[in-house]
Amino acid sequence: MEKIYTVVVMYNSNINESQTCKRLVSIKNHDIEPIIVDNSTFDNDNEVLCVRRNWKYISMGGNKGLSKAYNKALDYLAEKKGIVVWFDDDTNVTQKYFDELEKEYSKKRECSIFVPVIQGQDGRYWSPNSVSFFRNKQLKNKDEKIDNSKFNAINSCTAVDLEVYENYRYDERLFLDQVDHKFFEDQRNLNRKFDKLDVVIQHNFSTREKKKSIEDVKKRYVIMIPDFLRFCSRNKKYYLLGMVKVFGWGVRESIKYKNITFLVWCMRESMKYPYRKIKL
Repeated sequence: MEKIYTVVVMYNSNINESQTCKRLVSIKNHDIEPIIVDNSTFDNDNEVLCVRRNWKYISMGGNKGLSKAYNKALDYLAEKKGIVVWFDDDTNVTQKYFDELEKEYSKKRECSIFVPVIQGQDGRYWSPNSVSFFRNKQLKNKDEKIDNSKFNAINSCTAVDLEVYENYRYDERLFLDQVDHKFFEDQRNLNRKFDKLDVVIQHNFSTREKKKSIEDVKKRYVIMIPDFLRFCSRNKKYYLLGMVKVFGWGVRESIKYKNITFLVWCMRESMKYPYRKIKL
């Protein structure tokens, strides 16, 4: 059996309450080493609980963002061989997922990145998808194929051969959003081969649910906007298209919440991140 390192990024939650951690305990017949990377802003006993379970615990000393958490895990995994699987703390991972992952990995084909089909609470297939700037093309059914040159997916449940990280680290200029898009874009540019696993994971996308108030929406976009505009800052044309998309977000949420002031707020927020060409 291949060694599988499961990295769970926690944020202000306890591993005893984490759906992912509960599921990992129940997985059988695989050589799994859980790694908890804790982005929490307060002590939640995770370190003590990890010691009791003989799990690796890595504290980030506060919320340092997803890319830094991933890179911290990669520092620990340096020189190790096998597979790393990235998880949110609320993923409904299954036995079938690990069975299918190890079966496909053992075939020793060209593929080095493996993702399951992720189905949201709305019944739609959100990952993997075909990349497009304004709106990625979602799967119509779980068996639909995706061209390798357009293959894109979300972070959670993405499994990667550790050889991929011999010369790669996540871009720490991105805090949360676009981390997965940047990773898959980089790997497509390197002509990596992707494998869509024959397994469906049910996932509750909290960001798809309607927030209680426009202030809750702002808390989400205050993270989304800077990450997205940094991601778009490769050239002026891409950045301008990014501004158009941010404007679209503002219009959409203003209509949804019947609050035109959100559009004004959204554009003011975007102006805090003027175009500065960066190499991504």
